[in-house]
Amino acid sequence: MNQHKIAFIICANNALYYDECVRYINDLNIPEGLCTDIICIQEADSMTQGYNAGMQASDAKYKVYLHQDTFILNRNFIKDMLQVFSSDISIGLLGVLGIPQLPSDVNCHLCKKVGNIIKYDGHTIMDTDFLLQRQDQNWQEVEAIDGLLMATQYDIPWREDFLDGWDFYDISQSLEMKRHGYKVVVPYQKETWCYHNCGCPNLQKYDYYRKKMLLEYPEVFNGTVDWEIVRHEVENAQKIEDLKNEMLKLLTQHQYKTLIESAEKAREKNFLNTELREISNLMEIYGLEKTNIRPIHSEWFEYTDWLQIKEYYNWVRFVVLRIEYGYEDERIAEIKELIKNGRVSRDAIRKISAVSLKDTYKVYEQLLKEEWEEPLVSVIIPVHNAEDVIENTLDSVLNQSYQNMEVIIVDDASTDSSREKIEAYEDSRLKKIFLETNHHVCYSGNIGFENATGKYIALIGHDDCWRADKLEKQISFLEEHPSYGLTFTWVNIIDENGENKNVENDIFYKTFRNDNFKKEYWNRRLIVKGNSFCAPSACIRSDILKRTGIYRYALVQLQDYDLWLRILRETEVYTIQEKLTYYRRFTQAGKNVSDMNEKAKARDYHEKQWIQETYVKNLSSEEFTQIFNDDMKNKNVCDEKEILCEKAFFLWNMGNCFAEKWFIELLEDMECQKILEEKYNFKLTDFYEMNTEPMLFDQTIVGIVKQQQLIIRNYANEE
Repeated sequence: MNQHKIAFIICANNALYYDECVRYINDLNIPEGLCTDIICIQEADSMTQGYNAGMQASDAKYKVYLHQDTFILNRNFIKDMLQVFSSDISIGLLGVLGIPQLPSDVNCHLCKKVGNIIKYDGHTIMDTDFLLQRQDQNWQEVEAIDGLLMATQYDIPWREDFLDGWDFYDISQSLEMKRHGYKVVVPYQKETWCYHNCGCPNLQKYDYYRKKMLLEYPEVFNGTVDWEIVRHEVENAQKIEDLKNEMLKLLTQHQYKTLIESAEKAREKNFLNTELREISNLMEIYGLEKTNIRPIHSEWFEYTDWLQIKEYYNWVRFVVLRIEYGYEDERIAEIKELIKNGRVSRDAIRKISAVSLKDTYKVYEQLLKEEWEEPLVSVIIPVHNAEDVIENTLDSVLNQSYQNMEVIIVDDASTDSSREKIEAYEDSRLKKIFLETNHHVCYSGNIGFENATGKYIALIGHDDCWRADKLEKQISFLEEHPSYGLTFTWVNIIDENGENKNVENDIFYKTFRNDNFKKEYWNRRLIVKGNSFCAPSACIRSDILKRTGIYRYALVQLQDYDLWLRILRETEVYTIQEKLTYYRRFTQAGKNVSDMNEKAKARDYHEKQWIQETYVKNLSSEEFTQIFNDDMKNKNVCDEKEILCEKAFFLWNMGNCFAEKWFIELLEDMECQKILEEKYNFKLTDFYEMNTEPMLFDQTIVGIVKQQQLIIRNYANEE
């Protein structure tokens, strides 16, 4: 056994992925006196068979078994790995992602909670904020590790006697190590050691091997496999596969108009299928290229072979990764030429880098940054009693890489030291407005709108912050896409100390983590499900506001929501899928402007009812049928009065308090009454009955009623 040798063992079936994996291995720093070897296993029948073959072919003491789609980013990986192994001779197996406690039913897929990883799922970078690490320990013992990277200092045979596929080899090997008395650990990683380009898991035979694991390790597992659930999952997986094949056919036939619509529906469902997700990303790129002022389509859209398209797309992704992670690579010059010659579009680079990376500073600088005349941007900051945070907010705005801005800061009669801190800034771009009487954020916001002279208007709360490249990326996008009048970004939720609190504010975080859809989708989504956009990430084309108007003074809770709905009737919206905005949520109750006490909740529900009804009322017949076609009782309506009936039914089904008024007015119109009877089988008596149903749109009252009903039920049960 060679004590000074490290063997990297890779089971490979994709040359592009394998070559990329090897690039990162070849870039590792090798400590003096050590050597490395790379062993490629091809045509293996199973992962265990392949790894056993690799183990037997190498005399290296240290062996690193890794997926072909695992890229080692930590250039000191060998040194750091050996430090862990040398710290405790009983450590047999090391990984970068671990399971602290194995589930009794072996369903480990969602149990990997220890470590650090950057993971691409075919759609975007997965959230890993939930992962746990002990900063006070160099490594943490776990019950099992993920197979993306498994390093050993002792050879224990892989269990190919019962695992003859591609599932559970990692869990099994972890248990085998423990059976032999060795520890399984995950090291502390201040910076992520690996990028896992894994896509979606293939779970086709997952439960078959899960059953085998239950039988082989009864001392660890005692659960069961519900084969009825498995059958249902297999059927769903086949439907998804069929949909993918239909979309691939459209792609290779260049039926892009139809495919864009299909891809948007698939994007909404976010199916667990890597190729389906990649097709959706490609169609978003195609749609953006079509609306760009430089209408250049990436050359892969000329191909008729999916494998060619996919390989080209992933080749671009891999080069983008190399740029952002700071590697020298001969392909970087090649991709610059492709962009320069219009063979790969800026939209392709923008989308691919956003979904493949956490940050895109270097990619933007090297591939997208251009010399251009920056249009003026008006930044509006309403302020009230923000002495603890206003300097952070102002600094994040004034230190933007985009410099041509006017910053309109409207202090709404603060009673703390906010005014003094604002006045201390001497930047000529600041327009300071101090109100003598306190009103509210929509009032001070409107003063900002009225004083704005920029081509674009960006909003930010007095306690929020921006990443330095936020405005530059939004304005670059808007300048290239005139049909888009509104952009948002993804966000990080932070607390008063600037600490990341995405996990603790999961609802807010996921609400603002949007995908991209046409405006018809967003109009319906906002009406049916409520606001989905984060105001301090917004950047608006000011011409749009001249048509839509600004905040309504009467709205206090939902002024942004109302404004988005008006804007979305006029223009397309795009969300840049990078966390360029820091949205602050204070831990102290009452500190957040959007905190929901009982009065605020009631006002929120009341405002929502009015906004929804006004919105539906103002929609033209064509707009209503485009946006709410799936909600209509009769999809073949042909005149205005039928649309009025559809609107009334829609509002009623939404639980809107104004729906009763609509029906009363419709039933006074004899023509509408006839339409309701003949086309909807809805008579006066049906309305009388329908109108007996409780319309408790106010959720505060709903809560009280539910409490009373529970008391009554409990009393009845006691009787």
